[in-house]
Amino acid sequence: MELIYKNNYGKAEYDAGTKTLRTQYIGIAHKEHIIDLLRKVIDFAENGKIKHMVANLTLMNGTFTGALDFFETEFYPHMIGNGLETYAMAVSNDVFTKFAATQLNKRIAGKLDWHVFPSLEDANEWTKTQINVLQNS
Repeated sequence: MELIYKNNYGKAEYDAGTKTLRTQYIGIAHKEHIIDLLRKVIDFAENGKIKHMVANLTLMNGTFTGALDFFETEFYPHMIGNGLETYAMAVSNDVFTKFAATQLNKRIAGKLDWHVFPSLEDANEWTKTQINVLQNS
């Protein structure tokens, strides 16, 4: 794994073998920290290397609804335009995090193969399946 960026709230790592970018968020959700991290991911995506993403929100609490416009108008359009094909999000049991994930899913529906999972293990398994399907097609 190649560390792309790390701040006090999370990190982004890239697996070149599977062209998968993994993000992890820890603690209380803060719009500024999320956007800071994802702007670095956008910069990295300029090379078109990222085909899959797994977002680990299992250690996050609170809502990130303040960042929904950023996701919808900047992050996903840029990532999809640079080759992103699948996105898996593992969420914590925090009701506010689940709510924000549901709202984001509604905004992104139909633009990307995007799914929410109750555990990181489930998100990883689904992503692994998608990687195998796409490699064999």
